[in-house]
Amino acid sequence: MSDPSLALQQALYQRLTAELSCPVYDAVPADTPYPYVTLDSEAATNASPVSGRRRETRLLYLSVWSNYPGQAEVKRLIGEVVAALDERPLPLSIGRAVSVRIERTSTNREPDGVTYMGAVTVRVITTH
Repeated sequence: MSDPSLALQQALYQRLTAELSCPVYDAVPADTPYPYVTLDSEAATNASPVSGRRRETRLLYLSVWSNYPGQAEVKRLIGEVVAALDERPLPLSIGRAVSVRIERTSTNREPDGVTYMGAVTVRVITTH
């Protein structure tokens, strides 16, 4: 069976687009107004047993961007991401997402002193 990485990205995008109160992008168009969420990167580790189905532990990194004064909007949007993904089944067109869990969230003010960024790390165990 094919690698489920692209199917996972598509499923994440569809879920987040349907459930978040702001746009979600893989590639952000120029001059896009805040707030929005970006699908930033993915790292996969082989977690397959000696025999059986292929299994990977995937870490997906999402960013939440806002220019709202203070961290309130970023934190609210992080909460929406957590509600959309944490411990919820995520159907894939290829393979299976065995577990979806939010591993880490953080917020920080960007060097411009105006923009805030939130970071969300999502751990997904896939089999195929």
